Amino acid sequence: MVSIVCGGRKFQDIELIGFDKDGTLLDISMYVPVMQKRAEILVEKYELPDEAYNEILELMGVDPENKTIIKGGPIHVQRVENIKHTREYLRKYSVTISVGELSEIFNQVDDQVDFSDYIKPFPGVIKLLEELDKTDVKIVLFTLDSTEPAEKHLTSAKIKDHFDMILGLDVDSPYQPKPAPDMLQYACKLLEVDITKTIVIGDDDRDMLMGKNAGNVSTIGVLSGKCSEKELKNADVIIQSVADIKVK
Repeated sequence: MVSIVCGGRKFQDIELIGFDKDGTLLDISMYVPVMQKRAEILVEKYELPDEAYNEILELMGVDPENKTIIKGGPIHVQRVENIKHTREYLRKYSVTISVGELSEIFNQVDDQVDFSDYIKPFPGVIKLLEELDKTDVKIVLFTLDSTEPAEKHLTSAKIKDHFDMILGLDVDSPYQPKPAPDMLQYACKLLEVDITKTIVIGDDDRDMLMGKNAGNVSTIGVLSGKCSEKELKNADVIIQSVADIKVK
């Protein structure tokens, strides 16, 4: 059994730790060049007017003027929902495309972008994962991103091999997204883990609520992502980053 210590709290007998991805393990600034490439390809492929480039960037959560992520914007929604919103936008220019076809375009963009140039784990992430590897605790990723790109991001950050399971949101996923408890329940069932002996770590209150909705699972909020301390209302403890977590 593993004990996790942080923020003046000690969580004992832990069998599974569930991490959010963006803002918790990885810096989400990586998404700016990805969204720029998506907009570029869509404008070129469908011969859209010049103004469509900035409109698509904003639709995808990037401020067209300063090229930064819009706080609380669309970049934080499920990838599947982002695809659907983009499909609706393209209809403005009489472009008809299925969710599957647009998803494939997004995947092609992921293949073209060298994520190793942009994706970096936050300080302390690799050290924590290496310490957890020495124990028998299960390590799971819960993300609103789709599974395939999530795996690519973790691979680029050189941390994928630390995870026992990577759960993203795909068109055919058998679970509902956070804050529903489904993803955590699904992982615990497959990995044969007592759900009451799990911890959820994330930068969004939806991560915290996933744990609470699963049965008051212990939750740790981190301030390395998009939410403030005030916004992490359902966290049992709030720390600056995963670097503050100790494994005992």
